[in-house]
Amino acid sequence: MRLFIAREALDPHLKVSGAALNSQLPMSERLRAALKAALFYARWYPKQWMPLGPRLQLGTVRMPGQLAGHLRYASRSSRRLARSLFHAMLRHGPKLEKQQVLLGRFVEIGTEIFAISATCLRAEQLRRTEPDGQSVQLADFFCRASRLRIEEKFRALHHNVDSAGYRLAQQLLGFKSGRNGNGNGKH
Repeated sequence: MRLFIAREALDPHLKVSGAALNSQLPMSERLRAALKAALFYARWYPKQWMPLGPRLQLGTVRMPGQLAGHLRYASRSSRRLARSLFHAMLRHGPKLEKQQVLLGRFVEIGTEIFAISATCLRAEQLRRTEPDGQSVQLADFFCRASRLRIEEKFRALHHNVDSAGYRLAQQLLGFKSGRNGNGNGKH
């Protein structure tokens, strides 16, 4: 599931900007691709800041207030996730794929957003067939806990010890000091 979410999050961006970043292509082709990507992002990026995009379309489903609030949160968080991923793409460029811990956080946020949406819709379905209200209470509790996990992961995108951990790992493996553990100094 996590690999699917990661691929779905990154594929559209790679399709749009992949050719511009490909150093194997001629410069003229890369410039054309960069212009095409710039036009795409000029339309796409502002939509990630405004709640004017597609509204929650639930058809004839009448969602209880607390679950509707969680779905609105999931919608806002998915736009926030898209912005954060875009900012990471700008900051790291093609080397983003090597930032596995960072990418893992993006995937975990996406997984939680999916879980909130699926839980709310399933609870509404159960509420109609079993009107005891427990499904809505359970879904509300799950969503509140999930929202805390999402906010924690968003904070960790910028406030973490990833680079210190990487430096420590390199030091422990001997890459910084010229040793690789077998005593011959080759890496």
